[in-house]
Amino acid sequence: MKADLLIKSRAVFSGATDTPFPGYVAVRGNRIGAVGKGEGGAEDLIDGKTKVIDAGDRLVMPGFHDSHVHLLMAGLYRRYVNLIAARSEAEAARMTAEAAEKDPCKDGFVIGFGWYHVFWDEKRLPRKENLDRYFKDRPVLLVNAEAHGVWVNSKALALAGITRDTKDPFGGKIERDEHGEATGFLYEGASGLVTRHAFAFSPEREAEILRAFMEGAAAYGITSVNDVMPYFHGNMGSVAAYGALDARGGLSVRIHAAPNLLGDLDEVLAWQKKYNSDKLRVDMVKQFLDGVSTTHTALVLEDYTDAPGNRGSALFRLESIEKAVPEAHRRALSVKLHSCGDASLRLALDFYEKAYKLHGNTGARHAIEHCEMVSERDMPRFGALGVIPSVQPEHLALTQRFAENPYFVTLGKERADKTWPFKSLLASAGVLAIGSDCPVVDSNPFLEIYRAVTRLHNDGEPAGGWNPTQKLTLAEILKCYTWGSAYGVRRENEIGTLAPGYFADIAILSGNPFTENVSALQEGKVDFTVMDGEVIYARG
Repeated sequence: MKADLLIKSRAVFSGATDTPFPGYVAVRGNRIGAVGKGEGGAEDLIDGKTKVIDAGDRLVMPGFHDSHVHLLMAGLYRRYVNLIAARSEAEAARMTAEAAEKDPCKDGFVIGFGWYHVFWDEKRLPRKENLDRYFKDRPVLLVNAEAHGVWVNSKALALAGITRDTKDPFGGKIERDEHGEATGFLYEGASGLVTRHAFAFSPEREAEILRAFMEGAAAYGITSVNDVMPYFHGNMGSVAAYGALDARGGLSVRIHAAPNLLGDLDEVLAWQKKYNSDKLRVDMVKQFLDGVSTTHTALVLEDYTDAPGNRGSALFRLESIEKAVPEAHRRALSVKLHSCGDASLRLALDFYEKAYKLHGNTGARHAIEHCEMVSERDMPRFGALGVIPSVQPEHLALTQRFAENPYFVTLGKERADKTWPFKSLLASAGVLAIGSDCPVVDSNPFLEIYRAVTRLHNDGEPAGGWNPTQKLTLAEILKCYTWGSAYGVRRENEIGTLAPGYFADIAILSGNPFTENVSALQEGKVDFTVMDGEVIYARG
């Protein structure tokens, strides 16, 4: 049978080996029909109807699978202002106002992303007054760079009914002034008091936001994602909206949805049965154990260096999560638990171990998201329990300059130099799932690849990389970003590798990182993206 699409290259990285080889990939329908080495046999698969792409020296590889995306927020990230470049509260407010002025939508919430007081010249939390100067009648919600806090104006506070008498929700805090009035910054779980209003979208609006994400994903060679849906107010996004788009043939990325672990698990099973296509699956659930170490909300085994007596805080009631994990496991739902601290990571492993003891092996593949801090005692437990570390290497370079890295302040040098132990996690678990955590950072895979391989900040420091023994090789990060993430969703036999019978999800890069200088990784681009056998992106 002739190929519908034939891709030839002198550098095919199938994922089955550590080095690229000269050869071809033949596509029939939405599946890979053949993968060949050398030129022999390729011409026999071509007829007058075959589309041929000669990639030359460009790398041909499986499409990227982002294992950690907040899908709806990631779509909004592409639509609304990014404040990452702001160096002051006033500048961030002005940038927001300028973006809102250009936006054709003149009602509803003004939304923005990426600001962080840690990046500002004056490292203090923002207040509502600077936003009120520009927005008296429209509510504003600006998500910070970690997505664990929001900055809002007076209108948003009023809409959410937040007054001086409003109590802090569990796992959250309303920042207040000396008179007890809300200042406009909401920590962690308190963010949900406003996001429940700001992120309430119609199915039509969700479809529009999802299309914005998919357009960007195609340009990055991303063909699969894991949508970690829970946020502080509940699930972000609707599986039903995804399903409606899927039914219309509107998905250009495979979505593996992970709704709220603390929600109705029977409802999740109903979604699993109803939305079970090649492009949409609901086989996982997710929840937060803690926050992030930069704001002292990650659960740590020893006191924060700059905050004696503080070991972090749980974002949800741990006893509820401890009960829910075995219940999800019993239903063969894979669980993803957010953990940035070493204490929360130990809890996650304990909860998974308990689930296996109670119900045996149900086929679920549980994961710990982020894995920033891992004690030596707990590292071997990943392999022993079959738990998947799901990591986002770009988080390693939170600041532009290594000298400004806040981890040395909050954790001290000894602990900071042991963070993000990618190599050790891979050695223990035998697998890593790689993601971006978009919109915390952009979903650009080349940023993650560069950071995992070099462990450098954008200023090229520190020399040799931060904790260089934990660098991944290029082959390792590419395998983890494809096969590893596919393994995490129990689909390693149909996506994540270029092999006969697998879905034809393929990325053709603009160069070959195996032969280029490592510094070029950051600037990497994709020339073609094939998803389900169709070319969905071709760079002009």
